[in-house]
Amino acid sequence: MKRVLALLGCLIFTSPIFAGTPQLKPQHEYKKDSQQLCSEEWTKRGALDLKMYNHCMRGQDRGYDRVKEIHVYADQQFYTETAYPYCVKQWSKRGTVDIRMLASCLEKEVEGFKDVIYYRENYDENQVNDLVKRALSKYGSWNSVAYRLKKEFR
Repeated sequence: MKRVLALLGCLIFTSPIFAGTPQLKPQHEYKKDSQQLCSEEWTKRGALDLKMYNHCMRGQDRGYDRVKEIHVYADQQFYTETAYPYCVKQWSKRGTVDIRMLASCLEKEVEGFKDVIYYRENYDENQVNDLVKRALSKYGSWNSVAYRLKKEFR
């Protein structure tokens, strides 16, 4: 019975959501954001450090590829309602997105959600759900929720 309830809880938190599914900006818009970010970061006293700028841009390109891979979760409630909005808010400034950091944040959110599922399956589900509810409303991040669960069940 406990396993059935755990599975049901997981399905509730991972049910597909088709309305409001987050859409990624076109790649050229992320490229423009990356050029702006890298240029600002690596221009010192009016001179652009081209080697570091190019290094920064390669990191941003890898970030875009990682975000596209992670975006397979875009039809999942945990991603659509919590993880993606949280990370976009953390790594956007006046509409400019740091795609490398967005990718890192999303990876942590997905791992945090997987940790929550693990705790639901291996510990008292009601206790876990109560902790998840409180931590999610306080932090708005699955990674932070998983951290709280780890501290609680240590």
